[in-house]
Amino acid sequence: MLNTFLSILPIFLFIVAGYIGKNYFLLEDGFWKSVDKLVYYVFFPSLLLLDISRANFDNTGTSTAIVATIGGTLMVAALIFAGQHVIKVRNDLFTSISQGGVRYNSYVLIALSQSLFGAEGVALSGIFIAYMIVITNVMSVLVMNHYGNGGEKSFKGTLVAIVKNPLIIAALLGLSINVIGLNITGAIKQFLSYLGSAATPLSLMSVGSGLMLSMQASRTIATIYAVSLKLLIMPICTMVLLKVQGASGVPANIALLYAAVPCAGNAYILARQMGGDSEAMASIITWTTMLSGITITLILGSFFF
Repeated sequence: MLNTFLSILPIFLFIVAGYIGKNYFLLEDGFWKSVDKLVYYVFFPSLLLLDISRANFDNTGTSTAIVATIGGTLMVAALIFAGQHVIKVRNDLFTSISQGGVRYNSYVLIALSQSLFGAEGVALSGIFIAYMIVITNVMSVLVMNHYGNGGEKSFKGTLVAIVKNPLIIAALLGLSINVIGLNITGAIKQFLSYLGSAATPLSLMSVGSGLMLSMQASRTIATIYAVSLKLLIMPICTMVLLKVQGASGVPANIALLYAAVPCAGNAYILARQMGGDSEAMASIITWTTMLSGITITLILGSFFF
């Protein structure tokens, strides 16, 4: 467990550095928006493309691990809807609980995969992202379309955005290069490597810059509920499914890591655009991020496959 904590500690120190930088030194929002665009469109795609193109996917446990990840996500979603029939929170708050319980931060996932499992972890995390970006975004938009209070509701627009997602494009391109047996070498390999090396520190600092260390009193219970779903219930559901299927190795650990990472920051944008409770969403994102360092250490330190 200590080794797990020491492996993920630098990741969360970068998040803290981003928060401090945004609030005390680099106060301009424009700077952080530019950093986020560079990470999203250039640095992370370069990292995924290079590592997936040269990864060994002979491990048959990958598909089993992905099935467990999808199953864990659907189990939590079903629990959220069942809870709504009992608790009956207002619709806009329900959308934030729903997003907070099932969405994941791809930046933190890739960074932790690299820290814990190296290039193989990055490559596998890219495959997981290619599946789960589609599933979690479709689920979120369906919920927002039904329960959101007004706002812009475009399911088609969301599907187009998924298809154009640079992380998915990079993952699929890297997988295509891998399948046909091409090798990225020489100057191009070095260029992509340099770009990819910037992905982890800048992406995590960008995550930290978006944290809002406040708790809306009227939304405290909802925030605690959503944080518990994301950081505890989803990892438990995924772990049970992995054990039932007899999964093991790096794919199983990436699946468990996926389930344990905090909620995605772009859930706030979706909540604001489609009539969700954006203030509750900001609290959920912040507290899942702040507390995930502890829960990931406990979960992965205790249940490594």
